[in-house]
Amino acid sequence: MQIVVKAVFLVLTAAMLFLALTPGQLGMIVESGEHRHLLAFTMLPLVGSLAWPRLSLRVQFVFYALLGGVIEIAQAWMAMGRHGDWGDWAIDCLATAVALLIVGVVRGRVFPRRPDPLPAE
Repeated sequence: MQIVVKAVFLVLTAAMLFLALTPGQLGMIVESGEHRHLLAFTMLPLVGSLAWPRLSLRVQFVFYALLGGVIEIAQAWMAMGRHGDWGDWAIDCLATAVALLIVGVVRGRVFPRRPDPLPAE
């Protein structure tokens, strides 16, 4: 199962990179730029956390923040209908933080659950 989740993650990442760096209408499947960023940087951390469950949430956050930044820099360098926007990068970081917070809560790493006290006899 782990191999399947990793394969799904790699396919999602490749598709996101293709759409993010493709000039013209093909890269605009989802019309709103903010929605594209929210969708990509919410789904990737959720799927990535399933694919690599032992990877620290902090390390994952840094990875996705760097990925979003590299995409914005690449778009800024493109001369064909793309432009980098640091506001988009901020949305990437926010969406990643929310997704990883959800993962942390579900895993019990954020707001850890206290063990039930033993009943007194």
